[in-house]
Amino acid sequence: IMETPMKKITPNIMVADVNATVDYYKNNLNFQIVMGVNEQKEVKMGDSATGSALTWAMIKNGDVEIMLQREDSMIEELPEFKGLKIGGTFTLYISMQDVKTFYGKIKDKVEIVKDMHKTFYGADEFVIKDLNGYIVYFAETQNG
Repeated sequence: IMETPMKKITPNIMVADVNATVDYYKNNLNFQIVMGVNEQKEVKMGDSATGSALTWAMIKNGDVEIMLQREDSMIEELPEFKGLKIGGTFTLYISMQDVKTFYGKIKDKVEIVKDMHKTFYGADEFVIKDLNGYIVYFAETQNG
């Protein structure tokens, strides 16, 4: 079999309200909006995207990108999602630098489900639940 190296993974998560989710990640976790698609299927770049009701958006912080898609839009695209609960049975695991400082800045603005701690493998990490119920880990390992 010929090797086909994969480049990266970008989750596309189903949300109830794309605009509210963009605001949450922007205001609490320092993400920026890269682009959005409104109900008229117009692509808007950067902050200009937040001027209308979005059905999809991409947000970014450093090298971490997350796509957000409104529930009705995702079900239209993938009918298999009909009746599934928003929130997922997976976690987002974000590696970062200076996690303790980041924790100090956001801990009073988000729902912490696991406080800052040292893992058995030596990472400093904490865990939040976002406004849609998704679990997000933030971790810093000794080797970066």
